[in-house]
Amino acid sequence: MLKKLIKYLSSLRFTIVLISLLGVMFIIGLWVPQQRLLKTVYLEWQKNTPDLVAFLDTFGLTNVYTSPFTISIWSLFFLNLSLVLWQRWPVVKNRIAVSDAKIVDPVTASAYPFRQSFLISTEITDASILLSLSKKGFTLRGDAGGFYGIKNRLAPLAFMLFHLSFFLVLLGGLVTVYTEFIGFIDLAQGEKFQGELIRYNTMPIPKMPAIGSIPNVSFKVQSIEPKVVRNTVTGIDVDLVDSSGTNHLVGINTPYNTDNSSFVFKHLGVAPLFILKDPAGKEVQGAYFKLDVVKGNQDTFRLGDFIFAANFFPDYEIKDGAHTSKSMEFANPVFVITVMRNGKIIAEAPITKNGSMEFAGYRLELRDMPFWVRFYVVKQRGLSILYAGFALATIGVIWRLLFYRREIVGAVREIDGDRWLVVAGRSEYYKSLAEDEFGLLFESASTGKTAKNQYG
Repeated sequence: MLKKLIKYLSSLRFTIVLISLLGVMFIIGLWVPQQRLLKTVYLEWQKNTPDLVAFLDTFGLTNVYTSPFTISIWSLFFLNLSLVLWQRWPVVKNRIAVSDAKIVDPVTASAYPFRQSFLISTEITDASILLSLSKKGFTLRGDAGGFYGIKNRLAPLAFMLFHLSFFLVLLGGLVTVYTEFIGFIDLAQGEKFQGELIRYNTMPIPKMPAIGSIPNVSFKVQSIEPKVVRNTVTGIDVDLVDSSGTNHLVGINTPYNTDNSSFVFKHLGVAPLFILKDPAGKEVQGAYFKLDVVKGNQDTFRLGDFIFAANFFPDYEIKDGAHTSKSMEFANPVFVITVMRNGKIIAEAPITKNGSMEFAGYRLELRDMPFWVRFYVVKQRGLSILYAGFALATIGVIWRLLFYRREIVGAVREIDGDRWLVVAGRSEYYKSLAEDEFGLLFESASTGKTAKNQYG
């Protein structure tokens, strides 16, 4: 009973069933909004169809990639793979072994589809024939009276490497999932960051790792320089200086990588320094505010008893009596500030850098206008293991297909006073190419006279 179970668990049929089930689960994952990947969509869907979502939640289909059913399938898949490797290893070990037992008569040898006889030139010695095969990469056993040769004898190990790569990918995936940290952080020009968790944005809440720590970093945002041509953003240069004084340039497609973590540029904003002064000219309050206003959004901030609504125009002009921007270039950056108190608008005016506006006896000054950037931060420790697994799989495939195994058996025989080299060969792949190769192997040793089967 146990043997039958092991035989089924290691069978190709069972492998196909498992791969098919995994395919079904992945299709479900594409169709059903997943809590972890599409949280906003999931919550909206849950609100609109609570009964359906509750049913899917019960069976783990809204977390399909980590559901117990999917994990069970993966467990069975790797059990199947382990059994296949365990059963295959003795076969592979036997195939890569080279022994005198593999020397057989080339005339009667079974499973050798290529057979041919070559008339040997009188100046060619038996030893030179074997030496020529050795120079062509064949490992030999025997002598001219009967020999066995194999090229790329370790090729079957590529099968083992390819399948072992799945375990590396599994390990890398597990390490990645359980050590993954994801968060967003907004940093302005001149601001320092030392990896404090409290500094990360709370919307959305950072995803904490089950194992390991958050990114251990320390750097200062030295400068932020957006690149805009007319109405097209062409790039951004964010210069970071780490604790050792080394500069790192972050761009749209160039993240800052450290401590298995990546800081990826996601968003640009303006962080103006506003100062509020009372009627006596005394400073009431002042601060830098990270305002999300670059793409025409309106943002607000509070100073004293006032709420200020800010609109930003990077290339300011008044057109037809309205505030507007000629382009997205930061050629003439201006804030248009609307002042509100107790829900009522009391003033509105444009302010340039080092400019000011007055309202209700108060004065609002714009002292500085640096930029801020939002980084998408992700830390994953398993990526190097994943890459190693993919690299091992690639090596296994290339090794298997390009450095394929060729075997040959042969013997030098005398017939009517002539010396004939009788050979039989076989190849794992590319039968026609291998037959051409076998024919060319002995071309230099023969007189040009050949026979498909000298003994047939």
